[in-house]
Amino acid sequence: MNDLRAHIAFFAVAVVATLLTWNRNTSGVEDRDLPAVWERDTTDITEVHYRTPTLDLRVERRSDDDGTFLWGNQTRAGLAPLEFPVGAEGLTLLTMLSVLRVERELGQLSDERKARYGLVDSGHLLSVRFDDGQRELVVGDSVFGSADRYALERATGVGYVLSRHLIGVLEAGDGALRERVAHHFAPDDIGAVRISGPGGERRMARTEEGDWTEMDGGPPDAGFGNFMERVGLLSVGEGYDNPPSPRDLMLVLRMDYVSVDAEPLGFFELLHDGGSPLKTYYLVSETTRIPGRVPRLLAERVEQAVADLY
Repeated sequence: MNDLRAHIAFFAVAVVATLLTWNRNTSGVEDRDLPAVWERDTTDITEVHYRTPTLDLRVERRSDDDGTFLWGNQTRAGLAPLEFPVGAEGLTLLTMLSVLRVERELGQLSDERKARYGLVDSGHLLSVRFDDGQRELVVGDSVFGSADRYALERATGVGYVLSRHLIGVLEAGDGALRERVAHHFAPDDIGAVRISGPGGERRMARTEEGDWTEMDGGPPDAGFGNFMERVGLLSVGEGYDNPPSPRDLMLVLRMDYVSVDAEPLGFFELLHDGGSPLKTYYLVSETTRIPGRVPRLLAERVEQAVADLY
C-alpha cells in the first residue's frame, strides 16, 4: 500500500508539472525579483542543446498523429548514444528556460573577468532555440562556495550567474529528464479497459464507486481490482538505454484504456526479452513511444497475475 501511495503521489506531481508547463508560464513569487535574461512562452522553445566535453544533450519538440511531445537525444562519454521520451522534469526545464531568471546579472564583462570566471576557454555551452531565433550562453566555473555557475552571452557580452538547479538538471541528462510514468491521465478518468495477450482477451468496466465489473455488469471483482493496483505501479524505473529489437520481445499483455465518456485514453504493453533465468521487462505506452525497462519485481507480480485474468 505504501508503494501505491508513492506511485499516486509521483503521478500527481507529473500531472501538475505538465499542466503548469504546457500553458503560458509565469515565474513564482519568490523569483519575480530576480533579473531575467529573456522572457518567452514555453511553446516558443523548439530545442534545448547543452554541450560539455563529456555530454551532448538535446531536448527537442516533436509532433506526430497523437500530438506534440518532447524528445531527448544524449551522448555521454564512454556510453552509447541514447534517445528517450522526456517527462515532467523536462517540462519543468522548459519552464525555467522560457523565462530565464538568473541569480545575478554581472553586466558587461572585461576580458580579465571572463578569464577569472572560466568563460574564455569553456567547453560548456547552453543553447535555446526559439521559433524565431536562438540564444546561447557560455557556462563557466562555479561561484565560490556555491554550485551556481558563471555564464556569458557572447552576443551581448553580458555575464550572469545561473542557478545550480538549472545546471544540475542539464548535467543529469536522461537521469533527470526521462519519462517515467506510463500515462498522464488520472485513474478516475478511466471508464473501461480491454486486456489482451497470448492468453486471450477480457473487457472490464469501472463503476462510479471505483470497483471493477464485467462489461455487462455484475458484482465487483475484487481480484481484478488488485490486479489493476499492480498494473498502476508499473513505471520506467530503469531507463531507455540498450533498447532491444521489437522482434526479440515477447508480449505479456496489452491494456487499452477508455474514458468515462467512451473516448480512447491510452495504452500500454508489458513485454519481456525471454531471458533465462531472469527476464528483462519493458513497457511501451502512449507517453514512452519506445520500450523502457521496468523494475523486474513489479513486472513479475503483474505477469504472475495475468494467468488468472482469462
